[in-house]
Amino acid sequence: MYDLLFDGFGPIFGIPAVLGTVFFVLRLVLMLIGQGDTHGDIPHDVHTDPGEAFKVFSLQAFAAFFMGFGWAGIAAMRGAGLGIPPSLVIGAGGGAGLVWLLAALLRAAWSMQSSGNIDISEAIGLSGQAYVNIPSARSGRGQVRVVIEDRQRMFNAVTDGPTIPTGTLVQVVGTNPDNTITVLPEDAEGRAVAPTTTHEGTLGFVGPGENGAPRP
Repeated sequence: MYDLLFDGFGPIFGIPAVLGTVFFVLRLVLMLIGQGDTHGDIPHDVHTDPGEAFKVFSLQAFAAFFMGFGWAGIAAMRGAGLGIPPSLVIGAGGGAGLVWLLAALLRAAWSMQSSGNIDISEAIGLSGQAYVNIPSARSGRGQVRVVIEDRQRMFNAVTDGPTIPTGTLVQVVGTNPDNTITVLPEDAEGRAVAPTTTHEGTLGFVGPGENGAPRP
């Protein structure tokens, strides 16, 4: 195996093949156990479109390309006995083909998931956890994991306060026309903490008001 991958001109394809395969498999395993990069999760329900779904797999796409490039190039050079130039072309085609296959699988998964999505309003009042950083003052979207009907679901989320870091416990306080949810961080007693503006003009959070409701 070493001679196949690293003898002569083998490293041209062997190194991308090994690194791409290892990285792709590692991220796939992390994804399935929910410990991957914040852009690498395969959620049970993501309220986004297929294009956005593929963007979050950008790292997997790069890994897939190098994996396909390496193994296709090795097959052409070692298996078919072709020279370096045609092997490079075949390798590039193999990498591009594997990326296309990954995109097709993602779109197929989206099609199946979209039919089973629940009404987003059912998430209001539930607790969850920030899975992707949620930018401050609705300046961008993050993602939140919420358990509904014993199933973990992922929602695009915004907040009215400062940035909510990954891993923060949050509470869903509303929904938006663009199919996102609005969340606030929770305090130790599981109550939403509303944002406020300090004397310096920056956003912060204040504690809950009466009956556990967020202070305006």
